[in-house]
Amino acid sequence: MKIYIIGLGAGSIDLISKKAYELLKNDNIKKIFRTSKHEIVDSLIKENIIFESTDFIYEQEKSFEDVYEKISDYVIDYVKKYDEIIYAVPGSPFITEDTTNKIIEKAQKEDIKIQIIPSVSFIDASMCAIQKDPTKQLYITDIFSIDISKLNPNDNILISQVYDTLKASQLKVLLLEVYDDDQEIYLISSCGGENEKIEKIKLYEMDYKQYEYNHLTSIFIEKVDNKKYKNIYDLKQEIEKKYENNSCLEELKMEIIENMEKSLKKLKNNEEYIEDEIPQLLSSVITLSNIAIADGVVSFEELIDGAVKSIK
Repeated sequence: MKIYIIGLGAGSIDLISKKAYELLKNDNIKKIFRTSKHEIVDSLIKENIIFESTDFIYEQEKSFEDVYEKISDYVIDYVKKYDEIIYAVPGSPFITEDTTNKIIEKAQKEDIKIQIIPSVSFIDASMCAIQKDPTKQLYITDIFSIDISKLNPNDNILISQVYDTLKASQLKVLLLEVYDDDQEIYLISSCGGENEKIEKIKLYEMDYKQYEYNHLTSIFIEKVDNKKYKNIYDLKQEIEKKYENNSCLEELKMEIIENMEKSLKKLKNNEEYIEDEIPQLLSSVITLSNIAIADGVVSFEELIDGAVKSIK
């Protein structure tokens, strides 16, 4: 038994790889498309390429996780019936495609062979559409897997599958935690296809009614030099610069501890000092950490790890 997992490309038929296209032209192999909602489908139908789609599973299940689980089961059952099949997905098989890994995992348990045939992904098409180099600090995720803690404004950010205005609104709220509201973003729709559309808008405008979203919509945010908020590593770097020429570390340590005691006393007596004193305390802790690091006692990563463990 064997499954060919192929990419259909990012849009028009020009973006599917030659090998994937030739496989589709083979009438002796049964074909399943994850979805028939792809620009290439009309061109393939005109060439009398026959396939089934798993669109019906989307209508039956409540969550995408359940959808992908059922699709992978369906593909495994299908290959058991026909021995050799093609499973086709939009873009390229390993680019924001959850079903690929699920199918591979289940195929390995059933001793089913897998061959991956890539095509042009939405990443290639998106970067060409906005004329950016994806190798320059690019963080890629989809709307379902986005982790706000990993979003660094100093990186280029590409977020796929922003499929409706509600998701765009939820994403905007998240992004406003790390970007200014007037941050420029690219709204990329149907990249690589005949209906490709690129709009440059402000972050606060993301969920305005005039902007349309579908399953082929992505958001790109170019890296910025000045972040909205500094993080703990920025603080560490600033402290290192401030005290890099200070040779009296023991004297500095005592001074910092004395300042920390004053801050703690203020906090104990009056909560109004929280906004002023908490940042001062944090700065003092990081400075003490740097002194310990300079002495070779511990690394910064070990200190952070220890702090996390102390909370549990």
